[in-house]
Parts: sequence; structure tokens; C-alpha cells
Amino acid sequence: MSIHVLLNCVGDPIPMFREAGFATEDVVVTPKATHLEIADLHQLIRGSTAILTPLTIKIDGAFLDAAGPMLKVVANYAVGVDNIDLEACAARGVAVCNGPPPMVEPTADIAWALLLATARRLREGIRVAESGDWTGYDSQLLLGHRLHGGTLLVVGAGRIGAAVARRAIGWNMRVLYTARTPKPTLEASPISATKVALEDGLPLADAVVLTISLDHSTRHLIDAAALALMKPSSVLVNVSRGPVVDEVALANALSEKRILGAGLDVYEHEPKIERRLLDCPNVLVLPHIGSATVEDRLDLTRLSVENILAVLTGRKPPHEVTPSDSRS
Repeated sequence: MSIHVLLNCVGDPIPMFREAGFATEDVVVTPKATHLEIADLHQLIRGSTAILTPLTIKIDGAFLDAAGPMLKVVANYAVGVDNIDLEACAARGVAVCNGPPPMVEPTADIAWALLLATARRLREGIRVAESGDWTGYDSQLLLGHRLHGGTLLVVGAGRIGAAVARRAIGWNMRVLYTARTPKPTLEASPISATKVALEDGLPLADAVVLTISLDHSTRHLIDAAALALMKPSSVLVNVSRGPVVDEVALANALSEKRILGAGLDVYEHEPKIERRLLDCPNVLVLPHIGSATVEDRLDLTRLSVENILAVLTGRKPPHEVTPSDSRS
């Protein structure tokens, strides 16, 4: 039995496996596996029975073949699984698991933090306050735009999107959402959301929050054409995956003041960020910390271990992802 943990989890997973009857030597933790050369990574995982991986490692056919026929489960330390070839895993009988519950509330919190900070131009305000040149109250200084009573468009109303929408109640916002299927719980009171097509929702929205999963159909979903539909006073927030947004098109729209601002926690070529976005005063950037609370990351570690243990003991894991799930 060989369980490989390819990151430094919050909370040590080894005692959790040991409590389940596995020997300490059965679990190999490699905190910086992401930085290994592909050949070295493939050598490391050879003979694995289970792998706990960060979202920054690509799990494809070559990876799975390197692990070998003993591999039973890959647990992603995330909710998104765009780094995993689900078809390749299914073809080899490898279960894929993720950890949605701990991701939901903290990521929705970060989405709203970015939304509020961008609409009220907090990045610019902090710079002014710290500059030493601030001369005091000015009624014209850094005028933002009101969110209360406005319209919020949630793009991709899954678990996280629903949590973002629920928070809009406090701002008395009209909520629009996009999704593959209707969401009755969102459409019911008190949220009373309305399902719309993306091209219909963008011109109406004062705030657009992206919580959609990444696949071939959503890559560059927010491109130059989509940005052109947004109001000049609207803000864009992305807490999903970076490639959902065409960063060059976004930088153009921001520099030309075709939208008010953007709040970003994820990036198209992460960890690299389009230079012009960093230079835009109306952009607030964070280093992919959507779910970064001690409590939620501890929960994610526990859930990841539970997923692996379930598969290795012949039980259904709490959170398994299949190719059909990615198409639903």
C-alpha cells in the first residue's frame, strides 16, 4: 500500500491514515511536488495506490500510467477538477474525488470582499491614504458605484455561486444567474433569482461574479465580446478559474474604462499575471486564497483523507467526480 500526498496539507494527514490502520511508512508526503520535473514526479508516484494532489499538478494519461495499475483513487485538494483527465481515469478504473463543502463559504466570502472593494475603489483609496499626500475629505474623491439595490449576475450557479447569490440578500440586489439547468432553490424566496443567458445578463448587471467551472466550453467565456456587453459602471469578479477570462481583453477593457474595475483571485497563466492588470489602478488582485481559512483547509484535508479511505476500503467516497458529472 502506497499513499502519496503531493502537497503540504493544512493539518497533517498521516495521523488520520494511521488511525484508519495504515502504517506511517505507507504515506509519503512530498510538500513541493508541483516543482518537480515531470520525469521525477512520475518516478515518485510509481506504484501508488492512492494520490492526494494539488490542483496545480496535471493528472493525465501519462501520469496515471506512471503511477501504474495499483492506483485506485486520485483525490484533488480542491473543488475544481480541470487539472484531471476524468476520461483517462475512468478508462483505468481510477476513482476521482474532490472536496466541495469546505470550498463554498470562504470562496463566496472572498468573492464579496473583492466585489465590495472593487466597486468602492479600495485599492486606490489605500494608496491615497498611505501616500502622505492626502489632504483630507473631498466630496469628489474616488467615487465608486452603489451595489445596494443593484443587479448581480452570478455566472455558474453551483454551490459557490449559490452562496454568492445568498449574500446578495443583505444588499437588496436583484440576482440573475447562468447555469446549465434551472436552480429552483435560487429562484425561490428570499433570493428570487432569475435564470438568464450570459449575453442577456451582462448588459443588466452592476456586478458580475464568475464561479463557473473550467472546461473547453468556458475557456475565455469572458472575452472582448462579453466585456463589451457590460456597463461602464459594472465590476467583474473572478473566483473560479483564471482561463475563464481572456486577460488581454480584460486589460484592454479596464485601460479604456469600458468597465469600472475587476477583482481577481485566479489568473489565466497562474502564477503569472498579465502585467497590464497589475498596472491598472481599478484592479484588485489576490493570490488564489478563495478558500484559505484554517478551518476550511483543515476540513478539506479531513475530507480528502475520507475520500481516499472510502475507495481503498471498498466504500463509496463522499465526493466522487465522474466524466458525466463534468458534462452535466
